[in-house]
Amino acid sequence: MRLAGLTWCTLTALSVPPLAHAQSEPTREQIATTEGQRAAPFFQQGLTAADEGRWADAEVAYLKAWAIAKTYDIAANLGVVELKLGKPRLAAIHLAFSLRAAPPSTKAPNLERTTQLIERAAKQLGVLRVRVNVAEATVLIDGKPLLIEETPEEIFVDPGTHRVTARRDGYADAEKIVTVAAGTAQSLTLALVERPAVPQTTAPPAASPTPSGEAPAARVDLSPEAKRSWVPVLALGAASVVGLGVGVGMTVASNDANDEARAQSRSIRGAGGQCVGPSTAFAARCAELNRRGSQAHDLGDVAFGSYIASGVFALAAATYVLWPSRAGTSSTAVSVRPDVRLNGGGIVAVGTW
Repeated sequence: MRLAGLTWCTLTALSVPPLAHAQSEPTREQIATTEGQRAAPFFQQGLTAADEGRWADAEVAYLKAWAIAKTYDIAANLGVVELKLGKPRLAAIHLAFSLRAAPPSTKAPNLERTTQLIERAAKQLGVLRVRVNVAEATVLIDGKPLLIEETPEEIFVDPGTHRVTARRDGYADAEKIVTVAAGTAQSLTLALVERPAVPQTTAPPAASPTPSGEAPAARVDLSPEAKRSWVPVLALGAASVVGLGVGVGMTVASNDANDEARAQSRSIRGAGGQCVGPSTAFAARCAELNRRGSQAHDLGDVAFGSYIASGVFALAAATYVLWPSRAGTSSTAVSVRPDVRLNGGGIVAVGTW
């Protein structure tokens, strides 16, 4: 049977909200046409391979088209091929996406056919319907975030035991262990609890003895008989420059991610959607918005930490250079060692005389 007889065989244009930019920038129709044209050759390759029963080749071609343009017709044909190849979970994910993203003009027989294929795949799977008490939370199954085409309202999983986690910055993770059987569905609610604010300490912690198993501190002898070595200064200065460079790079990346998140938000609002209890039509785009916002936040944290590390290394180098030595005292020395902790790190310099 020809694959097009099971689903759709036309490559439709992407649905893109209007762009609020200058007239010289591409219009919505131009963007959609460009992506559709790029995906069309792979889509046609998939149709040809499916006609000839070469299901593995058809899957490869459809995946290439899907990477360019995530449209309902590509998802439908890809889902059919995955079902043929014995991949019911991926088939159900793509077929369900096709059903959610199908335009109002889609013919009823096509929608009914897709629904029947989803039901056939679901008989081999379990279905989880997850609700989270906090908006824009990320849902993970066995530690892995949902695919962009998935939605928490309908998660297809293999039969067995799974760990379901909800996560959002500023909240403690909520987690449940569930066991699902093939052909069954479960609903569960995950309640996130906001973390209390951590008080900031103004005074640095006192230097503690070197724990057992930790590398001994580098001891720099500053007695009058010993010449001051410049190797630590060069090493600490280089580390400071690297930390500064990483901070600048992470700042740029964070700003880019923020710009992408804002653009995605404007796109959703421009299409008449919103992400507080989004409809199924906007669930995937809202999940992408959340991912980009979380990425921007994480990159900003890395940049902030890099700036702090750069300053610490620079301060350590200056301390070493300016530390006074006392004539006639052979025991004067400075111990410099790294202080690495779970939530940060620094340099500890200890003087003895």
